Amino acid sequence: MAPVIYPARRAVEHAVALPGVRPVRLFPVLWPFWQVEITANVYEEQAYEVIDRFLVRAVVEGGVDDRDELIRFFGLEPPLVDRCLAFLSVIGHLTVERGRVRMTDLGLRSVRAGVRYEPKESRQKLLIERFTGRPLPRGHYQTSPGVLPSPEVPDELLTDRTRFLSLFTPVAFQPQMINDLAARSDRTEYNLPGQLREIRGIAAQDAYMPAYLIETDNRSLLAYTAAVTGRDPFLEAVCRDVPAIHMKIEAERRENPRDLWTAWLASSQLGPGQPRQLPNGVWRVTLRPTAFSGPPKLPLSRLGSFQLRKHHFIQLWCDDAELRGRATSERALSMTRLREVRTRADLAERIDGVAAQLEVTPPSFAQLRDHARRERLHDRLASLEALE
Repeated sequence: MAPVIYPARRAVEHAVALPGVRPVRLFPVLWPFWQVEITANVYEEQAYEVIDRFLVRAVVEGGVDDRDELIRFFGLEPPLVDRCLAFLSVIGHLTVERGRVRMTDLGLRSVRAGVRYEPKESRQKLLIERFTGRPLPRGHYQTSPGVLPSPEVPDELLTDRTRFLSLFTPVAFQPQMINDLAARSDRTEYNLPGQLREIRGIAAQDAYMPAYLIETDNRSLLAYTAAVTGRDPFLEAVCRDVPAIHMKIEAERRENPRDLWTAWLASSQLGPGQPRQLPNGVWRVTLRPTAFSGPPKLPLSRLGSFQLRKHHFIQLWCDDAELRGRATSERALSMTRLREVRTRADLAERIDGVAAQLEVTPPSFAQLRDHARRERLHDRLASLEALE
């Protein structure tokens, strides 16, 4: 299955379940980063060749730092000694100038460790947040489909028709950002392995990560990305520190929710319904069971989820508890196909959240099997049975 951008509804569902939080509007955004290619040295540990080992020990421990003296000391043929010294010079362990042999820091470190460190070039990419110049935590590198090379989102990456806003900052990339990261004691937490040395930036390219910002009634912003289960604390910290992001959100037009959803309902062909605001601030429209009977109406999996329109959202509801129970089973079976759901415990945790959202009792695994068999959902039944 090709990787896709996880749907905006998932972020809304998480936000509305937060205690004491009143989400108001949703903003899909493409967060700007720099994707910086770096090159660095990583030192492989290799065993010394016999002659190499004795040569460097003679220089370090015996103070024999002359090429001719080394030949006499060991009684070796000059060409053999010259080849060994040339090799050790090429790998950066020593220098030979006018017959005088000098150990390098790398060579001394190798002698002390008793292994021959050989430098190898390593290349990798780092992500730097553009508003603040902060490096991204390691977990953001495991996001699928990952960062995008342009603010254009390919249709095949979308599971819905979400339109993303582009965030912009004129800040230019500074190579010192990489130097600062390399100097950090916790740099491994930001995807820069500790064994890399002599780190050098090669090129910085634009990159964009799909994210969702959810505005609350007190104008704070919750951030969601596929890199984190639940809220993204890294991007939320950037939002708190960068007023320009709040200004971008504030500039977007505010709609009257009641008027917005009344007009949507009138044009939806879903039948009668009345938008109303719940005590927690969430808008809900209660529909008849026939509204969830498939095209051109809504699939059952949409029951309890949210409709998005002009940065606002409304929960699609039905008072039929049995139908909500079936919808819970439908959504639970769909979750068995997610890459992050590998065990029954993973699925059970997610089922509890969906059941709470739909105000029903969580279905058991036996009930999920029965539902999959009854509805002939053979692929999802196989995924359910494959869970550890």
